[in-house]
Amino acid sequence: MGKHFLIWLMIIIFTPLALPALLSPKTMSLTIRKDYNAAISIFGEKDEINKELITLYKSNLTSIAAFANEFRDRHDDSKKFRNSGDHIGEAIADIPGDWAESVKFQAYSMALRMVILSKWAIWLLIPVAMGLIAGVFERRLKSDTFSPPIPPIYNTSAHMLLALSCMLLLWLISPIPIPLSIIPTIAVLISVFISLAIANYPNY
Repeated sequence: MGKHFLIWLMIIIFTPLALPALLSPKTMSLTIRKDYNAAISIFGEKDEINKELITLYKSNLTSIAAFANEFRDRHDDSKKFRNSGDHIGEAIADIPGDWAESVKFQAYSMALRMVILSKWAIWLLIPVAMGLIAGVFERRLKSDTFSPPIPPIYNTSAHMLLALSCMLLLWLISPIPIPLSIIPTIAVLISVFISLAIANYPNY
């Protein structure tokens, strides 16, 4: 379990750092646009979403944009190669500017997905709470009927809970193109595995 946790921790740390270098600003922009359109079609509160998005971005994430702009201004030499005919040099000189734009899009994507999660919060927490309650009652039933817990089921459930939770966190902080409809499915799966983990936690 500890090894899997460290692997997921490394993925969560390094994926947001690597994506701005791997994905172009255009690709990130398309992902954000798909998320935004999906959110509008699901919630139908365009003005409220826009207001919350702008407020969240300005209050918490403008420092990221400022850092990206400062990096671009210091290292972007694309103007020197724009009309030089050196296409390789121009492509290399464009990297700092593209990276800075991708970082800003990543921050904007995180703000948008935080707003989406806040809209869904109650509906995502209800199945998780039901999973907790079901797990407690299942454990009591096992105790009353002298049915022992099954450690392999607990181990599988614990690993799946770790994986699903990390996937949800990774989706939140990285502009990975995952459809919004997957997020409620992940919440339901988390509730199922919480119930199984509680019911089958070994008695040491």
